[in-house]
Amino acid sequence: MLKKIILAGLFTCSIHFLAHSQSHELRLGINAGFSNFTGSGSAALSSLNGTEKQSYYTNNPFGKKYGINIGGAINYRYVFSSNFLLGIEGSLERLQTKINLEGNDFLNNSRGMTKLNQQFLNFNPFFGYRVLFEPMTMDIQLGVDLAKTLSIKEKGSFEDKQGHVTEFEHDRGSDLMKLDIRPRLQFNVNYDRYTVFTGYSWGTKDYTSGMDGMSAQPARLNAFRFGIQYQLIKPSIR
Repeated sequence: MLKKIILAGLFTCSIHFLAHSQSHELRLGINAGFSNFTGSGSAALSSLNGTEKQSYYTNNPFGKKYGINIGGAINYRYVFSSNFLLGIEGSLERLQTKINLEGNDFLNNSRGMTKLNQQFLNFNPFFGYRVLFEPMTMDIQLGVDLAKTLSIKEKGSFEDKQGHVTEFEHDRGSDLMKLDIRPRLQFNVNYDRYTVFTGYSWGTKDYTSGMDGMSAQPARLNAFRFGIQYQLIKPSIR
């Protein structure tokens, strides 16, 4: 009888401990940042192909110059009593890169520019560890971006010798890179319901492999992010 009482007491204490030492956390967030291409297949300068506005496209659109990223995400994580954590994030984001244009028909050797806008549906499974420094906490997390490409579009402009500014767009579809895979390191600082974060993703897949006429030199997409999140479930511990 005493043994049963002790076991029941231990079980009750365990439930109480687990309920207050582990947490489910659900957040909504927005992010911004910068991205660019690296690798020998990327460039700072390219030429323009085509004979008229409707047919213009950039010879090498994979620019080393940073473009501006924007996005929104929903994030779930489970924090264990040991402060280790597991989670997954789903996001819709636009990553942008830039490259300068040059051509014999440009005004006084001036340069144009192409912005490559890429829309992704991104899933980021991750694991990490939570560091406590009351009243805040910091999550150090490592994961991988599994980015499904929705669209890849060029948007550019240049000024010709007559001083006319020409703007053009070119749709490269989504087959150029169907799924990009990028390891990601991120740091989150949490206070009450609010989180600020910064992170970096390293590209591993070559964008030039899907283009006819491109050399075998690789171009990989990297992304730097920062943003803010709001926790929908009120923190019960920590």
